[in-house]
Amino acid sequence: MTKKKYVPHAWEIVNCPFCNSVKSKLHEKFGPELQFTYGECTDCGLIYQNPRPKYDEVFLRDAYEQYFVCDPDFKYIDSNFQLWDKELKEILKYDKEKSAILDIGSCMGDFLKVAQTYYATCVGIEVAENMARYTEENLKLKVHIGSYVDLKFKEKYSCVHMSHVIEHIPNPKEWIAKTKSILEPKGILVMSVPNMLSLDRRFKLFLKRIGLRKGAWTDNTRTPDHLFEPTIESTLQFLTSNGFKVLEYYTYSRKDMDASTLFGSIYNRKWKLGSNLRFFVTPN
Repeated sequence: MTKKKYVPHAWEIVNCPFCNSVKSKLHEKFGPELQFTYGECTDCGLIYQNPRPKYDEVFLRDAYEQYFVCDPDFKYIDSNFQLWDKELKEILKYDKEKSAILDIGSCMGDFLKVAQTYYATCVGIEVAENMARYTEENLKLKVHIGSYVDLKFKEKYSCVHMSHVIEHIPNPKEWIAKTKSILEPKGILVMSVPNMLSLDRRFKLFLKRIGLRKGAWTDNTRTPDHLFEPTIESTLQFLTSNGFKVLEYYTYSRKDMDASTLFGSIYNRKWKLGSNLRFFVTPN
């Protein structure tokens, strides 16, 4: 069945998801026929949708329907394991306890499968029940199903891993508070997000502003599932204002997950111009 062009059934006006400021300026229009708007918070610098499609069950169904379909022919890929292994070795530099790790948005369990090499206790969280069941059955690991902030945890974790998840969430302050409550005193949060001010995205925005790039999506069925787009400045302020100490942060790419190449050490670690951001933080 051919999917129709996505048009929100309702809209809502929101404050900045990071600092709750009502002050913003236009960053860009995007999406099919440029119907969506990114504003830039003039207080913390976060770029976020405003107005945005109303965040309700209808939006969740439209935005994440594909995640609830489990590919019956899915197979783990060794090359993905190698990428996750690079990140995990970086994580182990900061997680001194190495007792238990929680992966939020565990999908089919690729990250957890590699984490089993280093952690005695590996647990996932996934809203898609079929993905959670697949991980549990194939990796023999516990995967909680449901909303992160509503789950009850008896145990503490030395590491919480949150990769490209929080930008989909309307209540990031609740998420970060929840994370702090389940971390060991010297535990770490590893949070990876897109970098809205990467060199690539700055260049594309420049071309759009001078009229050399339209910026409209070619796939009109896509949904604007990133409710906000983090920047270095806004994320540092968000983390520190919510009780975390920043241990390290850098940009990275899928081909250089730990920014360990010669190019990565300059472009991603020194200049921090890469397409993704990773933060290592611990509770104050």
